[in-house]
Amino acid sequence: MRCAAQLLTITLLALGTQGQANGQEGLDPSLESLCSAEFSPDTNEYSLCHDVGTSIQLLQPELGLSLAGGNPVLGTASPLGKKFRFIPRLHIGGRISFVWAEIPDIINYPENVTDPVGTISFSVPMPQLDLSVGIFEGFRLGSTMGGMASVELLGSLGAMILPAGKGFKNDVTGFGLGARIGLLRESFTAPGISLSGMYKWHGRIQFGDAEAGDAAEFGMDMQVASLRVGLSKSFVALALGLTLGYDSYWSDVDFAVNTSSSVLPVPVVPVEAPVGLQSERWSAFLDVSYIILYFNIVAEAGWQEEQRLLNSRQDELKSGNFFGAIGIRLTL
Repeated sequence: MRCAAQLLTITLLALGTQGQANGQEGLDPSLESLCSAEFSPDTNEYSLCHDVGTSIQLLQPELGLSLAGGNPVLGTASPLGKKFRFIPRLHIGGRISFVWAEIPDIINYPENVTDPVGTISFSVPMPQLDLSVGIFEGFRLGSTMGGMASVELLGSLGAMILPAGKGFKNDVTGFGLGARIGLLRESFTAPGISLSGMYKWHGRIQFGDAEAGDAAEFGMDMQVASLRVGLSKSFVALALGLTLGYDSYWSDVDFAVNTSSSVLPVPVVPVEAPVGLQSERWSAFLDVSYIILYFNIVAEAGWQEEQRLLNSRQDELKSGNFFGAIGIRLTL
């Protein structure tokens, strides 16, 4: 575990250094070109359009991390053990995760191009149910080295609760399917080690309502492909788990803005013809579990690679950093 902790520390430092080295990112070229094609760069409409794109780009990794989550089997990286006759072993769990976000205030946008743009800050909780089913127990390489190449099927069902008072118009349901490959089953002397992959998705999110008088609105959905490598070890009534993750996010986005020269909102990207937005992020997670017989009560803290963007007034906004979750897992 000491070597694992050192490895995680080195990874976090490397990711932090990478984030600092990357510095500020620019608005995605596909979003920027849409604004440039629709509005003159020296107008307030262009600034509003730019900040809608900034909001979408900031939200994608935050909501994507909420959907992807940390350790796919909360609290443990150890492969499931043997089956009892033809009945597979199960992990059944429930968790609620939290991410925090800040975006430009595109709902109450200033009318003057020189006035400051406000921000909207909020948290997003996501309750989720998890299921892990062992279908192959793997190979034993020694007396304390089992679970090699074991296979588990993973599934999840969650609800992303978006704050209506901040401008969101709907909550969304998220689903996930995947598999976990065991590298080493936990024993008295050895930690559990595994590699997992999941695909998760949720429906369209609506933020703002331009027809009702908001300065702008946008919609986006989310698909996430996640890879996780984890290590865990229990110590009597406590257990620790370390997880390193890589996520790739895809979204179809649409947005519209209100202008002084048009009675109706201008659909910069119509709902019927959304554009794609894609990004990738590294992350790391620490799980601490309290063990009561077959139950584990788990707290998880995570960190996602940071991105920094400038709004139209050159104010810096950030996404990434911290992630949290609490939950319980039952092993059958």
